[in-house]
Amino acid sequence: MDKIWLVARWEFMRNFKWKQELISYLVMIGIYAAIGAVQVWNQKSTQSVVNLGVVGVLEQSLSQKFAVEPLTDIQGSEAAFQKIEELQLDGVLQIVQPDQVTLYATQQSGWQNELEQQLAETHREFLLKSMDISAEQLEKLQDPIELTFVNQAEEVVGSDVQSLGLIVAVLAAVAVFTSFGLAMTSVTQEKQHRITEQLLTCISHQQWVDGKALGLCLSSLKSLLTTAIMIGLVYTAIAAFSDSSGGGFDISVSVVFEVLLFCILGVFFWNYVFVGFSATIDDPNHSGKTGVMMLPMLPVMLVFMVIGEPNGQVAKVLSLLPLTSISFMPMRVASMDVPVWQVGLSFVLLVAGIYYVRLFASRVFRANITLFGKEPGWGDIWRNMLKSD
Repeated sequence: MDKIWLVARWEFMRNFKWKQELISYLVMIGIYAAIGAVQVWNQKSTQSVVNLGVVGVLEQSLSQKFAVEPLTDIQGSEAAFQKIEELQLDGVLQIVQPDQVTLYATQQSGWQNELEQQLAETHREFLLKSMDISAEQLEKLQDPIELTFVNQAEEVVGSDVQSLGLIVAVLAAVAVFTSFGLAMTSVTQEKQHRITEQLLTCISHQQWVDGKALGLCLSSLKSLLTTAIMIGLVYTAIAAFSDSSGGGFDISVSVVFEVLLFCILGVFFWNYVFVGFSATIDDPNHSGKTGVMMLPMLPVMLVFMVIGEPNGQVAKVLSLLPLTSISFMPMRVASMDVPVWQVGLSFVLLVAGIYYVRLFASRVFRANITLFGKEPGWGDIWRNMLKSD
C-alpha cells in the first residue's frame, strides 16, 4: 500500500504545482475583485442628470433625473443634432403623438433605456384610465390563475434542486474531462520515454496502475474543487449585484455527501479505464484509438437531455449502471428524493464495476505498456483482459 501511495503522490504532484495553483487562485480573486470594482465604478459614474430637449407636448411626468427643456418644432435629424450641439443637450425627444415618440441622441447610453421605461409606464397608466380599467383588473387579466407548485424534493434536497442538478452535471463533466486529458498525457509520455520500464523493477504493475488511478483522481478532484469555487464566486457576484435578496444555496448535507461519493467513485472507475486503455497507444497524435477514449464523455452529455425528468425511466436505468452512474445518480440525488434501495444498488454495482475494471486495466496495462511499434488490435486487447497471468 505504501508503494501505491508513493505512485499516487508522485502522479498528483506532477500535475499539482502549488505556486502555480496559488497564482491561479490569486488571479481568480483579482478578476473577481476587478469585476466588482468595475460594477461599483459603473454605478457611481452613471450620469445623474440628463438634459433633455422636448419638442411637442409631454403629458407624462418624468423622474428628477431628466431635466426637460421645451423646444420649438424641428425638421429632420440634422436639425435635432444641431440643437443638441448648440444647447449642449444629451438628447432631443420629439413627440408626434402620445404613442409615437422619436429620441435623438449622439451616442448610446443607459439613461435611454430608463427614459423608454418611464414613457412606456406612464403611457400605460394613461391608457388604463382612458379605458376605465384599473391596475388590479389588468393584473388579473395578465395572470388569471395563481398556481403554487409545492415540490417535495425541495423539503428533502433543498430549495435549489434545479440549480444544484445542473451544477452537479457540469462538475461531473469537468472531472471526467480532466481525468481523460491527464491519463492520456501521462501514460503515453511515460511509455514513449520508457519511464515505466525502469519503475516496474521495484513495484508491480497493479501497484503502478492503482497509484496512477489514485493520483489522477486527486488531480480531478482538485480541478472539480477549483471549478466549484469559481461557480460559487460567480453566484455570489450575481447575488451581490442583483435585486434579489437570496443568500447561499439551500442544500441538504446528506445530498452533498452522496454527490461527492458517487463523483469520487465514478472518477476512480473511469481513471482505471483511461490508464489501462492509454497503455495500448504509442502516439496519441497518430493513433486510431484516440477517438474511442471520448466514449466516456457520452453519458456526461446525455445527462443534460434528461435533467428535466430525474425520475424518468431513462434516468433510473442509467443511474444504476456503473458506466453512467457518475453523471446520472448525482443528478438525480441533487434533483429529487431518490429511494434508498436505488442509491444502495447503484453504489454496490459501481464498487463491483471498479473491482473488475481495475483488474482488466491492470492486465491490459501489463501486456502493452512495454510494447512499441505496432499497437494491439481490439482482439488483442480483449484477450489481454481475459488473460489471468
